[in-house]
Amino acid sequence: MKYYRWSDRGEGRKIGKIGNYCLYERVITEESCEETSVSPKVEHYGTFKFVYGPSAGGLLESVKFDITTDGERILDINSVPYKIRKIKVSGLSWEDALLRIERINAPFSASHAIAFLLAVEDAMNIEPDYQTQLKRIALLELERIRNHLFVIARLTETASLSVPTYHLLYLTEKINRLIGKLCGHRYFFGVNYINRVDCNFEKLFEILDIVKEFRAIFEGLLESRIFIDRLQQNGILRDKDSIGPAARAAGLDYDARLELNVLPYKEIGFKIVKAEDADAFGRFLVRGYEIIESSKMLIELTDLIKDSNDTSTKGYEAVNHEGEGLARVESPSGDLAYYVRVKEGKVVSAQLLSPSSVNIKSFMKSVKGTIFTDFQFNWESFGIWISEIGVNLG
Repeated sequence: MKYYRWSDRGEGRKIGKIGNYCLYERVITEESCEETSVSPKVEHYGTFKFVYGPSAGGLLESVKFDITTDGERILDINSVPYKIRKIKVSGLSWEDALLRIERINAPFSASHAIAFLLAVEDAMNIEPDYQTQLKRIALLELERIRNHLFVIARLTETASLSVPTYHLLYLTEKINRLIGKLCGHRYFFGVNYINRVDCNFEKLFEILDIVKEFRAIFEGLLESRIFIDRLQQNGILRDKDSIGPAARAAGLDYDARLELNVLPYKEIGFKIVKAEDADAFGRFLVRGYEIIESSKMLIELTDLIKDSNDTSTKGYEAVNHEGEGLARVESPSGDLAYYVRVKEGKVVSAQLLSPSSVNIKSFMKSVKGTIFTDFQFNWESFGIWISEIGVNLG
């Protein structure tokens, strides 16, 4: 494998479980990838349990939380995702498998499709050309901006701040329409291939207007004590096993864009965004400033991407190669990885490590000791998608 190697022990930071294996920063191992420590059971008097979800006003997807409380504090919590899906990709050509992969979670379609294709290219010994790599960065950063806008809108909606909420949702729709204009589909369906991205980035500079509007909203929110007070000291998490904005909000340099040379981020001025608060406010800050940093990279790409009418798939002659590949990208919510085995152009097997499967564990660690009226702010700050968690690639 090009990007990773097998090892007897973990090296670097642990990302999470992918299939039956444990993925670290640069290696994959066959060791157990379960939690190494379990918090001891604490007996509380006068406690009771109640269920939140699976159908509740604040939850977008089907998930149930079993919560133990003494009346206000959350003393213990367990999650039960209801969206369990087996998605068959084994035996399919990489093209047919990709049709299913990119629909696992539409808001993260680019992240899933690109990580999967990088893994397939790794297995087939195909080196994507520089223009394809740049275009893939453009898709990932457009997706990051859209998702962060939506997460911040969910936070402001929870605070009943209707004006910024609707303005942020309006900007989310604007970026959806921009993506549709660039790629023909607002969720990037049908635009990613081996060594090819079917988008025309001529209008990419229009992202500036969207981010300019966002900055005005963001600056206003930073001055709103009503909003900030609901986020600060809520869901504090300083955990070496955290990922994405949750890790960077605690000052950790965790970012696949920084750690790997899968895509040439360092050549377009990538700068990691961090905070020190380690709470919902820190995660809000990271997302807000990442929107601004992502827009700077996209503007840099407007001068580097050279659109072409050439729709050939270079390296396609290598589809008869048999091999295995592993690739990881930084999705809007953190590390997303695929491990695939390919033979004669068909997928023998595939394994997924989704960011939401890691973040939901981090959320449950952070929520203990908080009060239930702060639950929704903390939950939204992690940007979790239940649709990614219960996926078994058969």
